[in-house]
Amino acid sequence: MRLTFFTAASLVLGALGSALGKKCLTEDAATQVANNFRSTIAAYTPELAARVFAVDFLDYSDGVNMLMNNGCPNGPKPLGSPTFTSLADFQAAQGTQPPIPFEILKIWYNCNTVTLRWRSVAPGFVQPEQQVTGLIVLETTRSKGEEPFLIQTVYSEFNSGAWLYDLGIFVPTNCAA
Repeated sequence: MRLTFFTAASLVLGALGSALGKKCLTEDAATQVANNFRSTIAAYTPELAARVFAVDFLDYSDGVNMLMNNGCPNGPKPLGSPTFTSLADFQAAQGTQPPIPFEILKIWYNCNTVTLRWRSVAPGFVQPEQQVTGLIVLETTRSKGEEPFLIQTVYSEFNSGAWLYDLGIFVPTNCAA
């Protein structure tokens, strides 16, 4: 077999792609990471969180900070600060929350990051409930455990105003009917 430049280049690129596939997220792995995160919110268990999050887990969300502050921006979780600074912090908070089902609308991914767009219509007590939509960026780290990729850092934002309204905390006084 005569080795041409294009044949050699194809072999090198194929080997590189195979090696990266073991270190980088694939579509199936990205979908699993997204579904793992959704499960920690919709059907939380401490065992699940321990299986899918890295030990040095961090979470950032001004939307969640606003909810934790009951809509007051200067509450105990200042806007711009981490929401959870460890897996233990997340587990303590999420373990006290009711399940929050949400639908994944779209998933994007690259080598170590999964981004998802989501929607929930179930957070509230006020009728009619407001649809809440958001974006979540999940930075992952490679694992040798049961899950090939663990969620290391979460960046999440959503319509916290609609969520606060659904919870009956925020009631607008000057909205047109």
